[in-house]
Amino acid sequence: MEAPADINKCLAILILRRASCTQDTVVDILHCAKAKIGEVEKWFKQIPYARAVALCDEAAIRETIDIDIVSLGEADTSLLRKVMRITPDSILRHYREDHFLRLRWRETIDLAVQLQSSMVNISAKDWAIWGLRDTGQPPLTSEARLKIWIDRGKLGVKLAVEQDNRCPLFMARLKSLFSEFKPYDEWRESLTDFVTMCWSLAHEIWSRAENETGLNLSPIPVMGKGHLLDVPRFVYEFALDNYGTDKQPDLEIIQTDPYRYGLMPKHIPDRVLAISSKEEMEKCQKVTISLTGQYVKDERIGEIIVRALQLEKQTAPFQAALSAVVKEASGDG
Repeated sequence: MEAPADINKCLAILILRRASCTQDTVVDILHCAKAKIGEVEKWFKQIPYARAVALCDEAAIRETIDIDIVSLGEADTSLLRKVMRITPDSILRHYREDHFLRLRWRETIDLAVQLQSSMVNISAKDWAIWGLRDTGQPPLTSEARLKIWIDRGKLGVKLAVEQDNRCPLFMARLKSLFSEFKPYDEWRESLTDFVTMCWSLAHEIWSRAENETGLNLSPIPVMGKGHLLDVPRFVYEFALDNYGTDKQPDLEIIQTDPYRYGLMPKHIPDRVLAISSKEEMEKCQKVTISLTGQYVKDERIGEIIVRALQLEKQTAPFQAALSAVVKEASGDG
């Protein structure tokens, strides 16, 4: 379809029509043929999107309003107020919604991917609940990219994506366009409650392991000192994996150098749970077995498992909406 001869008149038509003017009103203001209005709107919907964006330049719109609408004196005050609020986005959203939404989502596709990844990886075993310095080695990284801290005795939880200054607007758009995201705020509160539950039990195990073994937890071993290294996390994860059973861990003590011994699970020989003298490792072995025996029966472990499944189910609608955003932004389908 060929472009109309008078581009400025075309833009004036689009502006007035976006301001909710009827075709008859546009004819009265611009003194154009009624058939031309439909032709211009059809043409604008079909031209390449880049050309449509160029036509709807902010300066061009302001100039068209001043010269082709206001100066004619045919529009009343209430209509002029509407016209003055017309923006490039409002015209593109009205006539080219498919391309407009794709363009806007493309600007935040990375946020959608990050949020989706975080939701997929939410787990009771997330490393962030321990609050230890991250050495950067797996699995010492929060797969869900959780940020956890204590503020005035209360646990704070954030997803890394929420620290992006684009996130509030991104979330507002998700809530307005996807009904699935209406309960997102309630889900976030549930996530914080869930993480608090995990954190509290993990740190209880941490405290008991230190007190009962006489060793301290540290992510990095120091020559000449004994360390728990991984006992608390092992007890916690063993309980989650074997809740409600009578299973006990199969642990062995292996000499690591002339002066130290390590406590290791037989089925994972490279995982050192603790390191110290042989006598301290023998004590640590008994404590570790005792703690796992207690926590595999602890009802709080069972509640964490149930809540994890509930969170996973609640995220399913969010995942579907985010998949649609990623698909739209990347131009698939």
